[in-house]
Amino acid sequence: MTQHENHHDHRSTHRADRADVSTVTTSPVRRYRGVGVLALASVVAVTTTACGAISEALQDRSSGHTKAFTYDSGADGKADEGLPSWVPDDASDVRGVFRTTGDEMILTMEAEVTSLPTDCTSVDADHPLVAKPARGTLTADDYRTGSTLEAGWWTAGQEQDATLQCGGWWVGAKDGALFGFTPELKAVQIEDQPDPA
Repeated sequence: MTQHENHHDHRSTHRADRADVSTVTTSPVRRYRGVGVLALASVVAVTTTACGAISEALQDRSSGHTKAFTYDSGADGKADEGLPSWVPDDASDVRGVFRTTGDEMILTMEAEVTSLPTDCTSVDADHPLVAKPARGTLTADDYRTGSTLEAGWWTAGQEQDATLQCGGWWVGAKDGALFGFTPELKAVQIEDQPDPA
């Protein structure tokens, strides 16, 4: 029953029983006060939800639309669908950064080059490092050729030292660890990032 119907029914009952004074369990003042409390609670709930979404969006924006992640093993990351299939299952200390608004990702992990799949091809004059679009009508020319992401474990220009291409990933070894890189689209705006961790 709506509040309006409740109020209307109370008046009808009261008129019909003028001789009998009926007991009113909810006074109009108390009823409207209850409505005010419900309205205030709704505003607080909406504001809290909106603030959560706003603060999350601001956090994402302040990080240059980038997210960092870690996995204990390659198998864990692949089970979570956070890593490409070429990452060895027994890779450990897997760390990465990706842009939420584009295609670029950088990875590092403790693993041996010999544990990579056999379909990874060697980079040479006949097979240079190029972007390999996996969707739509994109071509290699739609992509940058250098990394724009930052991390404390990633050296600027490191992607150019890749010696293998595993699908669309540029992969190489540095300081006893493997690294991987996927290029970013030229159309994606590169924003300031926080200091690399």
